[in-house]
Amino acid sequence: MDGVSILDMSNKKVSVLDSGVFPILKIENFLPEDEYEEVKKEVKSKIKELDTMIKSGWKPKFDEGRNFYRLYLDNLYKEDRSKSKTLLAIEKNLFSKDMMEVFSSMPETAFRMIPFTTTYETDLTVYTNDDGYSWHNDVGSSRIANYVLMIDLGMKFEGGHTQISNSKYEWLKENNIDVDIDIKPKGNQLIVMPMWVTHRVSPIKTKTENLENSRITINGHFGFLEGFSRKRSITE
Repeated sequence: MDGVSILDMSNKKVSVLDSGVFPILKIENFLPEDEYEEVKKEVKSKIKELDTMIKSGWKPKFDEGRNFYRLYLDNLYKEDRSKSKTLLAIEKNLFSKDMMEVFSSMPETAFRMIPFTTTYETDLTVYTNDDGYSWHNDVGSSRIANYVLMIDLGMKFEGGHTQISNSKYEWLKENNIDVDIDIKPKGNQLIVMPMWVTHRVSPIKTKTENLENSRITINGHFGFLEGFSRKRSITE
């Protein structure tokens, strides 16, 4: 795996990770520090709400191999998105002029289509002890690419790496999939990949029961069809 810096954007470190078959975009220090602190503050409050829900017996039902807790921020704030610092920061920075230039410069069609997308998702996902997400891709009729932004509220866990494979995902051959790119969790780190890329979140072992110390991400997908999530405004 080779990391190649492609653009300097203030304090951001923009790199392309080459699997040998396709590129993956990684940006460190994605959000400006003041906005990242605002997002962390809001995420922390949501984590407290999530903890209360879990202690009350709530457990999301997912398919085998998908173990995590998730809050759909688009649904929580659908009446007024301006009430969420997280949603405002994500839209402002994902669709900034600088990011449009980065996407357009990528040697892969999926990235170059992102500036023309009309919808996107914004989820808050928490992985606790023994959680993980087995090999999969994010292919959907309206999806072009997916993104993951790591949020560090005091990470105290092992594992939880974003692992990417050149192998074509096939359910019955999952054990034969090799890791071609391995990305260690780091706060304020953004990862963007085409929706068809095979990837997983490696199993997690947490050192405390405090949800704030878990693997926490703001993540979602870019797409086109209205109704898939929400129509985004174009950032000039």
